[in-house]
Amino acid sequence: MTLTRRVALRAGVLSAGALLTGCATPKETTGSAANVARPIAEDLAGRRPVPSFQLLTKVASEDPSRYEQSRLIVEAWQDAGIPVELTAIRGAELTARTFTGKDFDVSVTTYDPTAERLDPDNFLSRFYSANATAEGSNLSQYANEDYDKLYEAQRGAIDESERMRLVAQAQQMLYQQQPARPIVHMLIGGAYRSDRWDRVTKAAGSPVANIWNLLSATPKTPRRGLVLGTTFEPPSLNPVSVEVSEAQIPLSYIYDSLVRIGRTGAVEPWAATKVAVDGARITAKIRTGMRFSDGNPVMPGDVAFTIDYLKKQESPLFASKLEIVSSVEVDGDAVVITLTAPSASFVPVVLTQLPILPRHVWEKVSDAARYANDEPVGSGPLSFGSRRLGDQLVYTANRQHFAAPKVDSVTFAVLGSLEAEIGALESGEIDMLGDFMSATLLKKLAATDGVEVMSVESHGWVGLHYNVSRKPFDDRHFRRALSFLVPSQDIIDVVFEGEGNSAGSVIAPSTKWYDKPLKAFPTSQKTAMAELRKGGYAFGEDDRLYFPSSSTDRRIYDSKQAGS
Repeated sequence: MTLTRRVALRAGVLSAGALLTGCATPKETTGSAANVARPIAEDLAGRRPVPSFQLLTKVASEDPSRYEQSRLIVEAWQDAGIPVELTAIRGAELTARTFTGKDFDVSVTTYDPTAERLDPDNFLSRFYSANATAEGSNLSQYANEDYDKLYEAQRGAIDESERMRLVAQAQQMLYQQQPARPIVHMLIGGAYRSDRWDRVTKAAGSPVANIWNLLSATPKTPRRGLVLGTTFEPPSLNPVSVEVSEAQIPLSYIYDSLVRIGRTGAVEPWAATKVAVDGARITAKIRTGMRFSDGNPVMPGDVAFTIDYLKKQESPLFASKLEIVSSVEVDGDAVVITLTAPSASFVPVVLTQLPILPRHVWEKVSDAARYANDEPVGSGPLSFGSRRLGDQLVYTANRQHFAAPKVDSVTFAVLGSLEAEIGALESGEIDMLGDFMSATLLKKLAATDGVEVMSVESHGWVGLHYNVSRKPFDDRHFRRALSFLVPSQDIIDVVFEGEGNSAGSVIAPSTKWYDKPLKAFPTSQKTAMAELRKGGYAFGEDDRLYFPSSSTDRRIYDSKQAGS
């Protein structure tokens, strides 16, 4: 069955009216481009054809779900006359071309529901113009002064009700301007061998594979080593050089942070027994008796050193987050962090991730980017054991830790695909799934003896990033046209077998920060053609899409390279 036919047979879609009102309206039946009024050019003089562009995604063998979503999107765009080609590459190259290189046209991206993303600042910061750099987190390279003002205001709003109002306005702006097109908030699944392990319970974000279960899992058998499967191998054991949050998670077991996101999603004390916020001044009292894995005590000076060091070394993941720090000082058993302005997100986003580095190790490292850190020294509940690249990463229990695990060791076994990981759990080769994955993939495990499946509604999202620094994606009308063509419900029905919700905002409905009036972004080929017409685009008799001529150009730009 073709995509067009699936769309026509759906129970319903949202019309363009929903885009303005945020309310569901009666269904609009969409059809092929031949049945939808296209903008037609009476004269092609002064017009250039819109060149074919690439939709970048991960190869099917690594992520079949993402690949199938991408295929459906490309089919829908081509059906409407949009010149696009699907390009599938391996995960490492995809990360290099998107997050660290910005060398793409459009990319299908999955944001896992990591703990720090429960705070709205994480996703909103990804559209802040200061982060629209080659190394920055603004994947779309979006730049809009009005949005920047909203973003900065919500970050500094200590009053929660005021912050919620500003976060809602920021969501509305992104919804209208579409630098990214969230498609689905998945149901996230996890599973473990309940015949071998006890005291495994759900947690926000990742229902099974999380720090809390690594610490609480209690063996039912004599074997005291917990084995997790994963398709993701940390690119480095160096916490200073990691570039994305997903790469920092495996290191967070080795390196303590001042606070952590608890099972319920709330910030909880960790290496700091108390964190007090007084305007732009944050005081963290350091827990006594903590030691690094080499026996040296953890001191407030290690925390102060860490902040200064990460800034000085221009850490890809942390330097931009720490720019707001004007000073950090030691005051007895506490660390006092002074910010340039109050920040509502600094504790839940920055301090929950910030690794406490042992000063006596890192002060000897002049160039952290080149430091392998093959045998990391940290104070966390798990200590580094051994590593075989492409095979496994082994942690040992830190029995002296204030939250020592029940297990003797935790091993992450590197597997080739999500299917291999699921199969390894089913056969008993591993004890727990270590990757974020959709609940759809785990349906067959539900009937497996000795396996328990858990799921939670994701606060992450799957969707498109348009590279706003490239034509024609620098134009708001063109991006909106593409977004109207994305077959969201078909993706949910076909790829996720109904296990997910159509997305409208980068903030998930499962969080308190979601702007409730925003509904799922509509799918409508008719409205997409209207957007192209508004921007001055038109199709020629050759069925090619053309840029506006000088007399019809009504494009709206949202990038640092606007109109170039």
